[in-house]
Amino acid sequence: MSGSVTVKDIARQAEVSVGTVSRVLNNHSNVNEEIRQKVLRAAADLGYFRAHGQPAASRSGGRVLKEVGFLYSSSIEETPATVDPYWALIFQGVEAEARRNNIKIIYRTINDLRHKPQLLIAALYEMRLGGILLVGQVEADALAAIQAIKVPAVLVDNYISELSHTVDAILPDNFQGGKLAMEYLFSLGHRRIAFIGGPSESPMRPIYKIYSVQQRWVSYCMAFLDRGLTIDYDLVESGNLTSEGGYQACRRLLERKVDFSAIFCVDDITAIGAMKALREAGRHVPEDISLIGFDGIELGQLVTPALSTICIDTRAMGMSALQTLIIRAGDPEAPFITKLVGTSLVKRDTTMPPRET
Repeated sequence: MSGSVTVKDIARQAEVSVGTVSRVLNNHSNVNEEIRQKVLRAAADLGYFRAHGQPAASRSGGRVLKEVGFLYSSSIEETPATVDPYWALIFQGVEAEARRNNIKIIYRTINDLRHKPQLLIAALYEMRLGGILLVGQVEADALAAIQAIKVPAVLVDNYISELSHTVDAILPDNFQGGKLAMEYLFSLGHRRIAFIGGPSESPMRPIYKIYSVQQRWVSYCMAFLDRGLTIDYDLVESGNLTSEGGYQACRRLLERKVDFSAIFCVDDITAIGAMKALREAGRHVPEDISLIGFDGIELGQLVTPALSTICIDTRAMGMSALQTLIIRAGDPEAPFITKLVGTSLVKRDTTMPPRET
């Protein structure tokens, strides 16, 4: 049982003295980093942190948060969340709410630990966090490891269905946002509408790996089915949520020589890449091809032509995430919630009615 793991057990596993283990677990500085990691890895492997890793709770069972981790994970690229045009605004929202509540925010990327739950637990023990915001693409096994040490956590822009224990989650209303985009394109008269998504498990009939992307794809499909129209999979491509991915996906669409008058891109960065591919192919936006993105990042209004998009109040999403974590920390037995942040249509210069044929 993890509750029976002792300092002696860890010392034996790590092949160090009991005193060394004690210094590591009490975060003393007079231990070299190699030994520290060796001890933490041994403690994690033995399950020590599952019994000892959580900060002290109050008598009522809740806790007052002092330090919160903003733990960011992405399988797409290594750009830190603090400078990414989408995630940075979420981080700013978290910081604004943290200042109001006198909470210290500690930022860390966990790309190197997302498939190593035990090492993730050891890293969290060193950080001494009272609560965690899990931001981006965190898998079920990593979340389960965090839940096992009973540190309050909230998923930010993610949803994981295959969990034995539920968790609070804050994310955009992706389905409604997709519906807004498609209804707008249909209202302009478009019927041949292409779709560029994110990383997919199946190139032919895509199942997207990221929950938000999958919800936007489902909304795209429903827009056709609700109108009694068939889904043409020749108009569907997968990217990797980068401008280069959008560029390459749009080139593949064009190489098929299929007819379409508009593209719904799963995010703005993808749309900006698609715009470059259309320009190189001699297609004018929006005269030849209308284009709409998703997320509402600032860059979308700076490109030429300015990008029509579905806007998310990402700063409000960050604020709401920390508010939810504060509530969870104060009342661990409260019902778990999934909160959807609303979306809005922003009409700019990349959309217009299709040309008459």
